Amino acid sequence: MTESTKGTIFALLAVAMFATLGTGFKVAVTGLNSYSVVVWMGVFATLALLVYLAWERRLHTIVVELRQRPFFFPLAGMVGLGVQQILCLRTYELIPASQAVILHYTYPLMMLVLSWFLFREKSDWRAILCVLLGFCGVCLLVMAGGDLGDVRLSMGVLVALGTALSFALFCVLIKHASFSVTTGMFLFNLFGLLFLLALLPFYPMQWHPEPAQMCLLAYLGVFPTALAFIFWNRALRMIPTGRSSNCALMVPILSLVCIALVLHEHISILQGTGMAIVLASVFLNVRLAAVRR
Repeated sequence: MTESTKGTIFALLAVAMFATLGTGFKVAVTGLNSYSVVVWMGVFATLALLVYLAWERRLHTIVVELRQRPFFFPLAGMVGLGVQQILCLRTYELIPASQAVILHYTYPLMMLVLSWFLFREKSDWRAILCVLLGFCGVCLLVMAGGDLGDVRLSMGVLVALGTALSFALFCVLIKHASFSVTTGMFLFNLFGLLFLLALLPFYPMQWHPEPAQMCLLAYLGVFPTALAFIFWNRALRMIPTGRSSNCALMVPILSLVCIALVLHEHISILQGTGMAIVLASVFLNVRLAAVRR
């Protein structure tokens, strides 16, 4: 088996696990509040990454990386695996999982704006047109979700866009920093978890979930969060960027399939059209970036 084939397998395994997140989130928040879900996920993900680092005999890299960037890891961890996680789970409480998934995938478009604003990365007019195309898709999606006069739905859409914005900020921050990937992910999860635990006085925490709920939380923390990330980063080192980007575009599509099969949510034609436009804008951005390189 060639290195490229192994990389493709790792990428597809990661994509398959990422695609179950939306359904898992929706099922989890039907029995637990969103705060409890993100805390338990953070616990399982942090422990899983710690065990992986111990198995790789790389525990010493934790202190090394933290000393080099004592402010970066806490800040990025709180944004990407603290604030973003709370907003993400809150989204699944407020709106259908299918709509939440599609709105989340506006984050690559927001990354363009944040990259320019924070790091003055230049985007040509074609990239800007892709951003506008993507937001047209978002508008279609919002229109497909129901009556915009519904306060609950409107709040859900705003929270979903806040989720995408916080994740875009997290991605932009880590894009411009150099660090050990697995060690960095452990530190992000650790500081995200510490941030969440600091909010204990303000949110009700459910410390004793049912066994079935605990199994689901363990799955969400270990597989789509920790293990999928490890697989994905191995794939990035073994296959071309174009192939990995195309694999990533499969995640929202497979997520919608999973949601339709497990949760029996109806995906309307308008929602599908909005999704297609968002994906097309991201795909075009990836292709334009490849051409510019």
